[in-house]
Amino acid sequence: MNEQKNEEALIPDSLMGKWQNIVDLLADVLTVPSAIITRAYPPEIEVICSARHPNNPYKSGDRGLMAKHYCEAVVSNNQKLQVTYAPKDPAWYTAPEIDYGMVAYLGYPLCWPNGDIFGTICAIDNKKNEFSRRYEIMLEQFKEVIETHLMLREKNEDLKEALLKIKTLSGLLPICMHCKKIRDDKGYWQQLEQYIHEHSDAQFSHSICSDCAKKYYPDMDLYDD
Repeated sequence: MNEQKNEEALIPDSLMGKWQNIVDLLADVLTVPSAIITRAYPPEIEVICSARHPNNPYKSGDRGLMAKHYCEAVVSNNQKLQVTYAPKDPAWYTAPEIDYGMVAYLGYPLCWPNGDIFGTICAIDNKKNEFSRRYEIMLEQFKEVIETHLMLREKNEDLKEALLKIKTLSGLLPICMHCKKIRDDKGYWQQLEQYIHEHSDAQFSHSICSDCAKKYYPDMDLYDD
């Protein structure tokens, strides 16, 4: 799956429901007001799942520029970011999240199977938070779960595409008894090679069979008797 297809790929509702449960659990166990899953569309980023907590300032569907946000660093560097208290951190004292009262952050990148960045999973607090190692492990485990979901989604799409090709080449195909052209579902006649090439991954390499060799090239010893 290339980068453009990744950006266009839809996430089914069944997965979104599972991810919603994940962020709700994170906010509850880590006792933070905000836990979110984002999807990156550089230079923008979208909140696609947000913990249902009364003090969470972020809502599913929120979208904006990544500029100087915590999640931008995670996406740009493809690595974990931990901010204990942004107002006293030289790298983060101007973070836009501070305007929402969100001063501590722990986030991990989420990737597609091919390594492209999908987005982030993160926990955000409105008070100083050092996020213990057990909380890091919890986010790491959920990161793996979500990336496994993305892998299974991609494999499912590949399977659907393969089954569609099989279906296309199944059943009765009208073929001319003389020139061997095939009539497609739009009523057009195509060369056999062209039709199969367009409806499968097969590639043709032309040769000549022994019967035709004897019929059309009797003076050439193309095949041993």
